[in-house]
Amino acid sequence: MKIYSGLSNFSAVNPVVTIGMFDGLHAGHRVLLNHVIKKAKESKGESVVISFWPHPRIVLNKDARNLRFLTTLEEKTRLFSETGIDHLILIPFTKELASLTAREFIKNILVDGIRLKHLIVGYDHRFGKDRLSDFKEYKKYAAEYKFSISKIEAVEKDGDHISSSVIRKLLTKGDIKNANRLLSYNYLLTGRVKGGMKLGRKLGYPTANIEVQDKHKLIPPEGVYACYVNIIGEKHGGMLNIGYRPTLKNEMQQLSIEVHIFDFYRDIYSEEITVEFIHRIRDEIRFENIKQLTEQLRKDEKVIREMVDAN
Repeated sequence: MKIYSGLSNFSAVNPVVTIGMFDGLHAGHRVLLNHVIKKAKESKGESVVISFWPHPRIVLNKDARNLRFLTTLEEKTRLFSETGIDHLILIPFTKELASLTAREFIKNILVDGIRLKHLIVGYDHRFGKDRLSDFKEYKKYAAEYKFSISKIEAVEKDGDHISSSVIRKLLTKGDIKNANRLLSYNYLLTGRVKGGMKLGRKLGYPTANIEVQDKHKLIPPEGVYACYVNIIGEKHGGMLNIGYRPTLKNEMQQLSIEVHIFDFYRDIYSEEITVEFIHRIRDEIRFENIKQLTEQLRKDEKVIREMVDAN
């Protein structure tokens, strides 16, 4: 997959294009992308995804403080590379771009910039200034500018509607199982290992403290999780805690994300690490003393080891 920051140097044969933010790149998005790939092959062309960065709500300051992403730009790009898409164009989102009408966006970006052959849109996707145009108007522009267009209907899984907003709600409740089902993969969290208090080492459970760079990344609620850990090209089982360490006298003011990696003994300070959430085991609990905490960690480990081995 080739990645472009804007339209400069972009070139493709008979481009079949789709547009969107694709937050989470969930199962519904993948149905759309599969149609793009199939259509490109049928037309002896190449598949193209147009996305935007930063998120429009950040640029336009529309409640950006409460914005939460299922995927950071790095995570989303990595997921796109696994889909079979030929080209990913990340267009810098600006206020000038936001001022374009749908017709202007189609003419300036899709027709003149990309020279598209076919456009595929999702069932509810709208673009252009204030998102005023709809598929009926897009069809008129397609006829005017001599390209074809099609629409993909809503996707459901086991009777549940798939959307990024539905998945965010599930994750916010700690419902990892159903969020993963709609994503079609395990929810990811990527960050760098930073120095910590090293209490876990004293308890027999050394942890990697994960620092997430993107403040808009959705962090599941406090608690203990079964997970996989991807580090230095290897994948291990692990037990992860999100919270404020309430058992300690010096309880933390800032949320901590710590993972104990099973059967892993190397120093990984400052390394990038990706956690895959499997299941939320329990709430974060305040124990009377360190001994009770250690006993609970042993119970958690037993449950989680069986869980990661079974997945």
